[in-house]
Amino acid sequence: MKLLDDFYTIKQERGEGTEFEYVLSLNKEHFIYKSHFPGNPITPGVCLIQICKELMERQTGETLFLQKIHNVKFLSVIDPRVVDTIQVSFSKISAVEDGYKLSVLIHRDTTQFAKLSLYLTMNN
Repeated sequence: MKLLDDFYTIKQERGEGTEFEYVLSLNKEHFIYKSHFPGNPITPGVCLIQICKELMERQTGETLFLQKIHNVKFLSVIDPRVVDTIQVSFSKISAVEDGYKLSVLIHRDTTQFAKLSLYLTMNN
């Protein structure tokens, strides 16, 4: 399931190489929020992981698959009624034989929502 342009939109892109950041706007009216959780919506962790994958695909121009999650820490809840814009900062990106290892911080200013270490492989 692709989330770009429906669940979130890209407001800004900056950086290059092994460090870059996206500023995203969340669609608080998306159907996912109507079921997770009705009346008290929060952004599902699996959606945050999918967003990271999609943004890395955008950066590399390649179709990628989530091979392994090395570490994930969900630090704060993202309620789209309160937090409608998030920043997704990529760092420590290293190309490996069949994909990429990367670290991602999802935040807004000084509030950290999630830290992820992912291994994404290319579609062969």
